[in-house]
Amino acid sequence: MTSNVKENFPRSSKANGVLFPLIGVALAPSLGTLSALWWWPGTIGPLIYASCKLILYGIPAWVLLKNFNRAAFSKGIHRGTRPASIAFGFLSGCVVSAFILGLWFSFAQDSLDVTPLVASMNESGMNNIGRFIAFGVWLSFGNSLLEEFVFRWFVDGRLRLLGLSKPWIIVISASIFTVHHVLVLLAFFAAGPALLFSCGVFVGGVLWSWTHMQWGSIVPGWISHALVDIAVLVVGFNILFG
Repeated sequence: MTSNVKENFPRSSKANGVLFPLIGVALAPSLGTLSALWWWPGTIGPLIYASCKLILYGIPAWVLLKNFNRAAFSKGIHRGTRPASIAFGFLSGCVVSAFILGLWFSFAQDSLDVTPLVASMNESGMNNIGRFIAFGVWLSFGNSLLEEFVFRWFVDGRLRLLGLSKPWIIVISASIFTVHHVLVLLAFFAAGPALLFSCGVFVGGVLWSWTHMQWGSIVPGWISHALVDIAVLVVGFNILFG
């Protein structure tokens, strides 16, 4: 019995070292969103949101710096910048973007109540075209890269270290990616549309996790993700400026 306990202790300790940072990253965006949009908007909520962002990006960054491998990094860049992987990222992003824009301009723009969203965007200064474009550039290229780094490189990698199979990694990772988006969408849309849009976020999470596994790099997923964010921004521009 004593031998088994000693034998299993390092394995359990290693699992905890993987699991606890993963839990922190999984909970941080939802806690930040709840604080800023639901519990304490306009008071301490934004401060808690900023702190949660530091956790969300800080833990994966710390893990990367601690375990940085130049050869693995170079291989990931090489795989991600092959013509086939770039083409897949571009085409998958275009297909999803076309679906989003087609859905919006053919149906959703005339049937959705966007009053709460417009009020929030106006309050944050997004009704200024220059500010909206600057925000859009950051969201499309900077934020999408950070999300691919956190949710695909870190989350998928931690789940793999826990011994999960690829289908479970994809489903759990996409679910973690979706939860805080659900909370954001419910703050601005009725339950039906919010849940429908959340299903789209989940599909995106599945696609980009699969892409990461398929190509061994976050680059093609980043390309796809950026294009989808651009489509969402086109919708936002249409809502605000017509």
